[in-house]
Amino acid sequence: MSEKPTEKELHEVIERRSTGKTSFAEFLKELYKIGIIQYDIDVATGQATYKGELSDIKTEPQVNFVISSQFNRNQAIQAITNITLPFLDFLREIGNAGIAAYNVNITEKKATYAGINGEQIVEPLQL
Repeated sequence: MSEKPTEKELHEVIERRSTGKTSFAEFLKELYKIGIIQYDIDVATGQATYKGELSDIKTEPQVNFVISSQFNRNQAIQAITNITLPFLDFLREIGNAGIAAYNVNITEKKATYAGINGEQIVEPLQL
């Protein structure tokens, strides 16, 4: 794991994932290798904050989705299990289920999805 990831390194890892060159598990391993231990995603905008031991790198907003005002746990879980979708499609699906944000903690091997009204779904990561 490197000390402090550069924006260039991060964008290269993100690019490989967004173009389908790496799986979600490979994406997480690559993030960890460059020093990212967790990240937060705002579902409405697609803006991410990648966090390392010594730094945070924030991406630009990508979309402007409306998050459903009704949290639907079953719909959210179904969308979460479909993590192989392209990133923006995944965001749209979980936003439609009332998920407003999520955090992926690579070191703890879990993802925590936050519903619009404070509900949470915690999913273990398969790495």
